[in-house]
Amino acid sequence: MVAELQVAAAGPEWLPVAAEVAQRLGLECLPEPVDRPAELASPALLVLVSGEGISLQATGKKAPGPVRVDWVHGRSGHRRRQGGAELLVKAIGVGRASRPLRILDATAGLGEDALVLAGFDCELVLFERSPVIAELLADGMARAAHEPALSDRLARMQLERGDATHWLAAHPEAVDVVYLDPMFPEKRNSAAVRKEMQLARSVVGDDGDAALLLETGLAAARHRVVVKRPRRADPLPGPEPATSVEGRSSRFDVYSRRALP
Repeated sequence: MVAELQVAAAGPEWLPVAAEVAQRLGLECLPEPVDRPAELASPALLVLVSGEGISLQATGKKAPGPVRVDWVHGRSGHRRRQGGAELLVKAIGVGRASRPLRILDATAGLGEDALVLAGFDCELVLFERSPVIAELLADGMARAAHEPALSDRLARMQLERGDATHWLAAHPEAVDVVYLDPMFPEKRNSAAVRKEMQLARSVVGDDGDAALLLETGLAAARHRVVVKRPRRADPLPGPEPATSVEGRSSRFDVYSRRALP
């Protein structure tokens, strides 16, 4: 179930920007600033505009802190600096290609994986169909563009707001690799997940068309499709992956069409 969601400003100076964001998203904007989300009983979630950017913020007591796209600090910054050890990089085949790869990230989310791949000179098209998540991603990319260490990566990334399925179906063999990291139904006995994933799930819901994404992705990819899965989960319905790159909690299923360039 998708949570109730409204737009708010963290201070009076941000009310005009919050109104613009609300208009883009087709959401209600709270008329007064919200500086203490923990004191609100509703809505369940806020798209909060502040001097630090646009974030997704749960309300109520014991609510986790805000989630925003921050590619300079924290987890994203660490992954950016340690990108060479990424299992994703191996699954995509960056080290085996003779030229930079053109990749379509069909489920971009908060863009962490795309940021890593852009560090290997890959050209990326990022699709995000959730308007709220796409708003966070666009805001984070705009802020990151001012960081000298990230400007080259940002120049290789293009964000598209919308569903990748139609684009994939209409552009056969248009990219070298299609990457999919769909949201899957949450299991009752699953371990606690990061707050980013918890809040994203409450906005996005489950990706019930992951198998269709794989099908259309295989037609659009010249060389391979890579799908991120929980380590012990079954592959997506459809053809069997040619190989898998496995980590401690997740794996990357690789569907090969032809050898990398």
